[in-house]
Amino acid sequence: MKIVPLTAALMALVLAPAVLAQPASKTATASPTAAAFLAQFATNGTDSVSWAQFEAFRKQRYAQTDRNRDGHVDEQEYVDEYLQRFDVRLADARAGHLRQTDTRFKALDRDNNGAISRAEYDAAGERTWASYETSQNATQETAAASSRDPLKMPTSHTANGMLELYDRNKDGAVDRAEFDAVRAASFAATDTDGNGTLSLAEYTAEFDGRLDHQRQRVRADAERQARVRFASLDKDADGHMTFAEYQLSGKRMFDRADSNGDGVVDARDPEPVAGAHSANGNR
Repeated sequence: MKIVPLTAALMALVLAPAVLAQPASKTATASPTAAAFLAQFATNGTDSVSWAQFEAFRKQRYAQTDRNRDGHVDEQEYVDEYLQRFDVRLADARAGHLRQTDTRFKALDRDNNGAISRAEYDAAGERTWASYETSQNATQETAAASSRDPLKMPTSHTANGMLELYDRNKDGAVDRAEFDAVRAASFAATDTDGNGTLSLAEYTAEFDGRLDHQRQRVRADAERQARVRFASLDKDADGHMTFAEYQLSGKRMFDRADSNGDGVVDARDPEPVAGAHSANGNR
């Protein structure tokens, strides 16, 4: 039996929305903020977190933070719990940076002889300087990049990284004399056996030392920030944070990630407007 053209057309109109909707649900990608939230709080490979699930998680974390089981969280308990989590992030970031040293070493060792000569080192410096000169407005490190790397190691690929690495007189600019002086001093300090070349062990040891120094600095900053956050959350300033006080920050975090306000954080939430509360888990 043939279907008349009008009937076929009507069926096509009815079926089209469903057909078109299916690929969207399969290919939807979470916004950066929602993705960061889900990476922390989604469990067992799920791709959504409801408010009820998040509140249950916060209650569990609050109970774990209350180490002496007196029913509230004091400042030191709050700081210790946060630093315990932060130390895991720092350790992961440090391991990642150290894995990258082998790749950087091989890129600098142009003749593949297992050592970086001063000529190879200076050639890399020339490339860095040329890139800096042609891109004075180099991209600043973004908040997202900082979140991915809690160590926040400076890099010559960004304008603020160049300043941190080479602006020794702190005038807000890097001139060629400063750049060359810092590079020469760095090579000499890294070449611990004084043979005029850098081995992989020397190159890694120098960077490892900078990683440890940076870790101490950012950890101290993180502790200070945690104490400021506690004071802000302890609304009655009695030195004890109740769960209700603790959860105020959790609600702000959830609401920012749940930008469409449907009570669930998932791929349907668009990126929130700039300046809204972060979902980076600091609270």
